[in-house]
Amino acid sequence: MTPKKIDNRREEAAVREVGVTAISCRLQKIVVGVFFLTLLSVPLTQIVLEFSARDWPRCFHIVRAIPNVAKAFRESPSLVSGISASNASLKRDFKNYEKTLEEESFLMRRALPTVQHLGLRYLGLGNEKVYPGREGELFYRPDVDYVAGPGFLDPAELRHRPNSANPLPALLKFRDDLAARGIRLIVVPVPLKPVVDPECLAGSISQSPLQNPSFDDFLAQLEKNGIEFVDACEAILDQKRSTGRAQFLKTDSHWTPSAMECVARRVAEKIPSPKKPLLWSRGKPQSVRNHGDLVAMLRLSDLAAIYPLEEAVVTPVVGPDAAPWVHDPSAEILLLGDSFTNIYSHQDLGWGCSAGFAEHLSLALQKPLDRIAINAGGAFTTRQTLVRSPERLEGKKIVIYEFAMRDLACGDWKVLPLPEAKPVAEKQTPSRDDLFGTIKDITRAPKPGSVPYKDLIVCIHLTDIDGGSPAEALVFLHGMKNNIPTAASSLSPGDRIHIQSVPWGSVEDKYGAFNRKEINGPAAELEDIFWSEAIPEVDR
Repeated sequence: MTPKKIDNRREEAAVREVGVTAISCRLQKIVVGVFFLTLLSVPLTQIVLEFSARDWPRCFHIVRAIPNVAKAFRESPSLVSGISASNASLKRDFKNYEKTLEEESFLMRRALPTVQHLGLRYLGLGNEKVYPGREGELFYRPDVDYVAGPGFLDPAELRHRPNSANPLPALLKFRDDLAARGIRLIVVPVPLKPVVDPECLAGSISQSPLQNPSFDDFLAQLEKNGIEFVDACEAILDQKRSTGRAQFLKTDSHWTPSAMECVARRVAEKIPSPKKPLLWSRGKPQSVRNHGDLVAMLRLSDLAAIYPLEEAVVTPVVGPDAAPWVHDPSAEILLLGDSFTNIYSHQDLGWGCSAGFAEHLSLALQKPLDRIAINAGGAFTTRQTLVRSPERLEGKKIVIYEFAMRDLACGDWKVLPLPEAKPVAEKQTPSRDDLFGTIKDITRAPKPGSVPYKDLIVCIHLTDIDGGSPAEALVFLHGMKNNIPTAASSLSPGDRIHIQSVPWGSVEDKYGAFNRKEINGPAAELEDIFWSEAIPEVDR
């Protein structure tokens, strides 16, 4: 059979046409010039703006990596460890440098809100953290990933994640440490919006709940190992079936006041409570209007144009003298929680105060309650806070541990043994208000809009402190305010700084609930912890 002849005429014609394409020298220069001008316009504009603000351009901050590399090499005991430490230092500095450039770019600050607004309004597009749903509902991407992703206890999945990804070892150790003190543990995983209200996520979803494939196994493992739990998802779904109403705020990642109160009553059923004179009662309901945390994460140029203020009716809990509920450190019950505990308790979150999960649990029990609740801190930070202050467990009989279900799939479940509480006479309170030392490590605030909290606290590990006592310490300070990074982002390891500070314990009631990025490693166990209201300046 004779092979089919290939017709090359079209290819030959194309070659001839390309071959005779003529571009004048002047046009070549214009095209190349426009190309380079486009590439350089953004960084040059950024440098000019920073010079005009009398600030040293951030693009030159990378030179700080050189002394940091030299210091890391000098402090290493061997050549191999020195090379490894130098590489880690360089990698960390380059990562921080890149992140700072991105977050401080004028293009990011000025153009992104307009582009996001147009994309959402006319194309229905969200961003990398928020998904628009039907009927004005918004969904937090980590919550969607929780229900759509692989099982968090899947062995194949755990092999590719850090050792602290599995929540069971941490919960078992926590249960055992509490049991050794005669304290009962009750675990309360709180469901997420895509679990309870998935019908507005996609038209094909007609019923709830959606759930991570490992959740039923997780509850079975808790029951098998004798860890008590409350199925908050079941409680909320029962209420949804009886009322027919959504159980989560439309533009926020958190539950409605009625869903929160429902779970508080369900938890209270697990705890015997003899009848006593009323300690707490329901105050006058209050209407609160706010934009949800997911609206803020969209970073729109005009929030009200697409999402009007959302309304919620909260009920504060008050005492016999109509005074707002307050936590009692001497109470027999300690509640560990996250923003689901705080959402209606702290005015900073914008949904009222004295009307949250702790308040309504105390109301249902008619018992005082102690509370450690930190936004985004359910998996790790609340337990770490308790490890730093084990005296909070004195006199406790029950610990209720509330955390969002998403933490089961993406939380830090490092095992944290509970130390014995030190006698009051041995426990020292930091008293210095003037610290001059070197930054060994500093945590970084996330990209604005990437987390559902507008305020965040970062942590500095300070070493070589003048005066020698303490020789090293942890210092908390503002890393982000109202979704705007503070000057803490310009601080780097190796910087010598002067800090005006107060002991962290003196401001913990004010700032303790804020989302914060903690130092990892051995430094996290330091007992000298301070707070700095102002961002320290670097001693050049």
